[in-house]
Amino acid sequence: MKTMKLRASRRKLTTKIGTGFALGSMVALAATSAAPLANTALSSSSLQSVPQGIGGAVVANATPVSQTSSAQLMTVSFILKANNLTMLENQVSAGWKGPYLKVPQFAQMYGQSVAYIDMLKHYLGTYGIHSHAYPDKLVVVAEGTALQFDHALSVLLDNFNLKTPSATLTGRPTTKTYYGTKTNPMLPSNLAANILAVLGLTNYQPFVSQALPAVSAPGVAPAQSQQNSTPGSSITLSPNEHLPSFFVNHYNLTPLQQNGALGQGQTIGIVTLASLDPTVPETFWKATGIPYSPSRIQLENVNGGAGPVSLNAGSDETTLDVEQSGSIAPSAKVRVYQAPNTDYGFVDAFFKAASQNAVGSISASWGESETAIQATVNAYQESSGYAAAFNEAYLESAAQGQSTFVSSGDSAAYTASRDLGTTNLSVDNPADSPFVTAAGGTTLASTQTYTTSNGSGTETVTIPQEMAWNWGYLWPMYQTLGFSSETSAATSLVVGSGGGYSSFFAMPSYQKQLNLSTYNDYQYLTPTNYQTIDGLNLPTSFQFNSNPSLAQGMSPGMRAVPDLSVNADPQTGYAVYDPQFQPVYGSSVVEFGGTSFSAPQLNGASAVIASFLGHRVGFWNPAIYQMAAKSPGTALTPLSSDTVYGPSQYSSTGTSVVAPGANFTNGNLFYSGAPGSIFNPATGLGIPNLALVAKGFAS
Repeated sequence: MKTMKLRASRRKLTTKIGTGFALGSMVALAATSAAPLANTALSSSSLQSVPQGIGGAVVANATPVSQTSSAQLMTVSFILKANNLTMLENQVSAGWKGPYLKVPQFAQMYGQSVAYIDMLKHYLGTYGIHSHAYPDKLVVVAEGTALQFDHALSVLLDNFNLKTPSATLTGRPTTKTYYGTKTNPMLPSNLAANILAVLGLTNYQPFVSQALPAVSAPGVAPAQSQQNSTPGSSITLSPNEHLPSFFVNHYNLTPLQQNGALGQGQTIGIVTLASLDPTVPETFWKATGIPYSPSRIQLENVNGGAGPVSLNAGSDETTLDVEQSGSIAPSAKVRVYQAPNTDYGFVDAFFKAASQNAVGSISASWGESETAIQATVNAYQESSGYAAAFNEAYLESAAQGQSTFVSSGDSAAYTASRDLGTTNLSVDNPADSPFVTAAGGTTLASTQTYTTSNGSGTETVTIPQEMAWNWGYLWPMYQTLGFSSETSAATSLVVGSGGGYSSFFAMPSYQKQLNLSTYNDYQYLTPTNYQTIDGLNLPTSFQFNSNPSLAQGMSPGMRAVPDLSVNADPQTGYAVYDPQFQPVYGSSVVEFGGTSFSAPQLNGASAVIASFLGHRVGFWNPAIYQMAAKSPGTALTPLSSDTVYGPSQYSSTGTSVVAPGANFTNGNLFYSGAPGSIFNPATGLGIPNLALVAKGFAS
């Protein structure tokens, strides 16, 4: 009863504090549940607002359904501002010179002082909140109850019913109840000055995996002339389905492996928001002839972990990340950072991987659109503290020689169509960071045959060369795929390599050297039907044009995504083994794709290159952009043609109606290649020759 009385009165008290009361008012409130503050420096400070990550934006236009229980346990991360940040950014963007740093060296040069961290911990402890700092002195993780954080941060936590994107591309959005607060937290000014963001004031689950199963005609599989059994394995593949060994051969990692570089002495880091059953990738490796041992996979739970293994939560994403990266670097260990699907969980997982400094390369295949975390509709605004928090973790990793790869997304130029359901041009966060290698996707040269929806014939499309991944080549086969029109297919299959220009981050120096002043585009899909969503004026529909003209646009001078690309089209995808697939797909081996493969595959490749060179590779981008500028088309082959092939590549049998055909572009349903250009916003620098990339790193 006493607790209920305190909860009932806190709305009035918090409102007073939030409108300018000095800390003395807060001390009076805190005295009801904790000892008063002893630090006179704090007690004389005024209160100052600090950013809270995605929390305010998530609940901004939602109506509370109830107050959050006083006893609700919470984990809140205080991301601290790095010292000497501009110097650190410049060093990383230009390519790190000299020895890589150890964590204590990084903390001394760029972290906050021990005195400041102790002061923050003391302040939180005054309200009964337990906290600890990461070794890099950039993160303080605090654990307490909703009531304690209400008092310490001058907020009022409420419960909201919020629409949640599915963690997997095949799932549907659901409405769940989350806690959150519409107001930014308040802290004494001499604490607030060094806080970049406070994360964890909502447990909303915003992130989605970038894994995608292959598409086929309704109720039937793509026509198959044969089944390919991998030698020495029990895994059966369809004609266009591949094992990780294909990546090794196709992108020329084979010479390094033949030289004995198999990732020995390296540890691969996987950052994920869904839990792993280690026996699943071990079974995959055994079936495909990859050496394994029970101690090869190490699980690291971040902030309590990611919960039970579940297909709905995206555990297949974690499984494929480990299967793929561990196959490409068969002698490397794999450490899996399993974190809650929350803002604090995702950021803390990267900081954990950096502050442990136990892995030489890191990848993640989760993300959300920049639009979902924008505070206003104004493009090219200053980045939020939330997005900048990821950057600090990546900068630390780069300074320590850790390579980081993040999937660029699977919704082509329209990433927000996946999470917000809007149709504006948008890119994925955290792949938008200037301090990660954003991994895009291609479609392999292939002949794909599909059984018509009525079973009376087949329809075939031939792709004669590797091109930017987009599902525009499927649109003309709309009848075979069960759509009523090509317009319906086009607006339903907005799928391809995520890419474009960030709204948060300026173009880094390594991209400026390429003079990315213009881009080519084909506007197949024109955004229409603008509405106010979460405070933003955004389009919610598409108008389809099957034959748009080639146009040219001006680069906004912002970070361009992705950096390079490898096969990611599910129609030319990879076999993933997971027993959870059996009741859903009728088989434990399913053909998947998505840029979810690009990031972990490059992660594994980085471990192989590191074992070949005998040292960590570090942040790839400064080096690969120099390679592209100095020797175009050598280590990285740009996909710069705007048009790849025409309508003659379609054929049919039986009573199927032949697709009318179209000229498909080397693009992602908007951005396209420009002949002679080194960079394509759909695919970045293009596809890698990894043996030559390794040679470039060596020099």
